[in-house]
Amino acid sequence: MNRKYTILMFLKFGHNDHIIDLFENGTVHINPIQYFREIEEDGFRGDSYEGVKSIANSLPGHFEIAGNKIDYLSIHLPLSHDKVYGNIYSLYCVSSYGFETPSDFFVDERVKSFGSHFLLIKQPGEFLKRIEYKLNQLKLNHRFGFVEYYNRFEVNGPIHLFQKQDKYEYQKEFRIYVNRKETLPLALSIGNLSDIAEIHSSDIVSTIELRK
Repeated sequence: MNRKYTILMFLKFGHNDHIIDLFENGTVHINPIQYFREIEEDGFRGDSYEGVKSIANSLPGHFEIAGNKIDYLSIHLPLSHDKVYGNIYSLYCVSSYGFETPSDFFVDERVKSFGSHFLLIKQPGEFLKRIEYKLNQLKLNHRFGFVEYYNRFEVNGPIHLFQKQDKYEYQKEFRIYVNRKETLPLALSIGNLSDIAEIHSSDIVSTIELRK
């Protein structure tokens, strides 16, 4: 991904008490990747393909078992790590990566399933800077980046932690990955965010507009 993209804002959805805690105290809860693999895949948070290391899709063919020829239309085979270490923090990202022009912008109503409220982070660069400062203090390796979306029946080859199935594309995810040999939650405290963010009800999310 060589091109540079502009990030206008982040939205972080959650329950009201969690969003207030994030706003007032800067409490950032970073869940283990294993958590997203194990919760039920409901089209929202759960993703059984989280931590898949590669996917193989084959053309039609056949094989034999005990002299019996079996024809198949295709084979789809995801290969996963037994256990995936590390933590990820996800943000809805309003950017030129997710929306080529302001007129393309809209927030899918499905994001309301993530919580009753959201934190609108008006200075995304400063927000990332504060998280990075804390992670550096803790000497934790980390990476930031946009999530790329793929069709699981068309891809062939390795899958990395910044890729997800295209059915999640509406989430416009920007991901913070913390590389640690743990499958436990990680909590950071980055301080009060009232200078760079504001709280809103998720009910108003579809009314957000970008103006040229």
